[in-house]
Amino acid sequence: MPQKRQFDDFITITDLWHLYLGNIQWFVWSLLICMIIATYYLVSTPNMYTREAAILVKQENQGKNTNRKSASDEFNDLGIIQQNTNVNNVRRHLVSLNVIIDVVKRLNLAEGANVVQVAEGIKKRLKVTIDDDKSTVISLKYVDSSPTLAEDILNTIVLVYNEQWVSDKNEITINTSNFINDRLSLIEKDLSNVDDSISTYKTRNQITDLGTVSDHYLQQLSQSDAEIMRLNNQKAMMQYIHGILINESNKYQLLPSNSGVNNQAIEAQITQYNNQLLQLNNHLAYTSNQNPLIINKEKVLSHLRTNIIHNIDNLIQTLDIQLSTLQGHSGDASSKITSNPEQAKFLASIERQQKVKESLYLYLLQKLEENEINMTYTSYNTQIIDIPHGSDEPTSPNKRNILFASFILGLLIPAAILFVRRNLDNTVRNKSDLERKTSIPLIGEIPVYRDNEKKNIFLSFWKQDNTIRRVVVKPDSTDLVNEAFRIIRSNIEFMTSESLNEGNVYVITSSHPNSGKTFVAMNLAASLAIKEKRVLFIDGDLRHASASTYWSNPPIGLSNYLGGKEKNISNLLKKSSVYPTLDIIPVGTIPPNPTELLSNNRLHELLEELRSHYDYIFIDSPPVENLADANIIEKYADRTLFIIRAGMFERKRIIDLEEEYQTGKHQHTSLILNYIQMDGRYGYKYKYKYGYKHNYHSK
Repeated sequence: MPQKRQFDDFITITDLWHLYLGNIQWFVWSLLICMIIATYYLVSTPNMYTREAAILVKQENQGKNTNRKSASDEFNDLGIIQQNTNVNNVRRHLVSLNVIIDVVKRLNLAEGANVVQVAEGIKKRLKVTIDDDKSTVISLKYVDSSPTLAEDILNTIVLVYNEQWVSDKNEITINTSNFINDRLSLIEKDLSNVDDSISTYKTRNQITDLGTVSDHYLQQLSQSDAEIMRLNNQKAMMQYIHGILINESNKYQLLPSNSGVNNQAIEAQITQYNNQLLQLNNHLAYTSNQNPLIINKEKVLSHLRTNIIHNIDNLIQTLDIQLSTLQGHSGDASSKITSNPEQAKFLASIERQQKVKESLYLYLLQKLEENEINMTYTSYNTQIIDIPHGSDEPTSPNKRNILFASFILGLLIPAAILFVRRNLDNTVRNKSDLERKTSIPLIGEIPVYRDNEKKNIFLSFWKQDNTIRRVVVKPDSTDLVNEAFRIIRSNIEFMTSESLNEGNVYVITSSHPNSGKTFVAMNLAASLAIKEKRVLFIDGDLRHASASTYWSNPPIGLSNYLGGKEKNISNLLKKSSVYPTLDIIPVGTIPPNPTELLSNNRLHELLEELRSHYDYIFIDSPPVENLADANIIEKYADRTLFIIRAGMFERKRIIDLEEEYQTGKHQHTSLILNYIQMDGRYGYKYKYKYGYKHNYHSK
């Protein structure tokens, strides 16, 4: 008994290659479509160019040389230029709508469109990053269809930011200058009054020099009074700022900075307050005070205002304590000048006031000059270290990558579809599917037959007017189907004993209908008849009489003989008009009880009577699935030709067929694979094999 084979559904690389090779048109069309889509995309999509720039944010003491000071270093020592800039704030300011809207207006990019929408579009294509956490270099990158416009936008963004930064800084300086001018005007009036008082008193009392007796005490008293005046000035400054902060009408007024208050914490808070107020005013320029950002800014300003008031109150208390102490010292010095006349005491008092006011006046003049220099000299807090630059080649679309991706996609799509379809297909596809799963001998493969109108033979097989198309085997034909039947004919001749009446009865069946068993049986009989073999074809399908339609359904046939209504065998036989050595026994009258007719002994008697008269007897039987007819006929036959249609017969059924073969259920079973598609590996094999042999076949 033949050995069972190992079953597997593994698809080899070779099978996959031939599968793809046989469907090469899929790849051609897929590549063509993908390349057309890619080309259309490249043609319809404008080229985009990338331009990059880099700016350095200046920091305090950055790049300072200990041996040589620049002009800006000298200003830093005076406390005029403050460069302690937050890099993250600069980065955020560069991409703010306030800056970009100004850029849009300067470059006239709106032109009838909404300025804010254009600015938001630019903001989406603008990328501003910091190189690393410790770096003060900010990189700007912008993508646009025009490389010139991209460079202009980057340059204008940096320019607008610097101008806004200078404008904010100058606004603080102007407010400080106005405050100093107001104070100078008041002090100048007081100093003028003091000078007039001294001059009048000396003239009236004819005083020239009071001597140097009490110079020491006067100097000590003068120092105390000067310190008292300085503290009073600071107190007055704090009270002035305090008045601005508590007055609701001055809510959006900037505070004077660099005003000489000897308290770094309050100065830092004033600077922070002014910066926040400037940002609030900038935002209010293009949004309402109901904006959550504005509300949040006002909360921050309110918190800063409260802290500044609290610190000023504490400083005023401290100044009061210091003033009380110094006034005590001044009183002690005054009491010790007992020897001076009343004139000296009066002049000393007036001269002290004069010196204090002169000192304050000179101090304020110095601060005013510093503010004027600050306005004149103010430099940008950023420096361009990389001007806008970039490649002349477009950044996107990347033609090479897109074309390459479309080429790969054009190959992958049909490859994936074919691979998935192949793996989802659970039917027998070719000879290798049978060879891997069964040990039943395969005696032939029949490719799909297409007539001159390129129609499938099975599409017209059942039509009454197309009977010529059923029998396709012809003596002088060399097409693939004829060659396939000649190979099967040769294998059958090899299997059949040369002695008559031994092994010449074949039953042809299949697992289910539409497998092409009748087509195979008729053409196989015709193929043997061409070699002048005596062939008998019996239509054993008593239910459908498929083959009998070829001879116009004669009224007398096999069913009449099995039912006992016809006893003369010669009356059953019909001669073929095309093949002289081919006889046919049609079904005749279709019976209501085909299984019972086949089960009686008359079929066996008929076959035994006809064995010696024919070289080959073919019985076209119904499918074995759900019907007992084929199994009954097989008992009287010598061999079984089992027809498997590719693309219809499930591979898992091969296991059942193998078990039936191993148990001997069928008589000397052989397989014929029908309806093989002419593509891939098998199409090439058939065309080569049959094309090579077509000049060497027998008639």
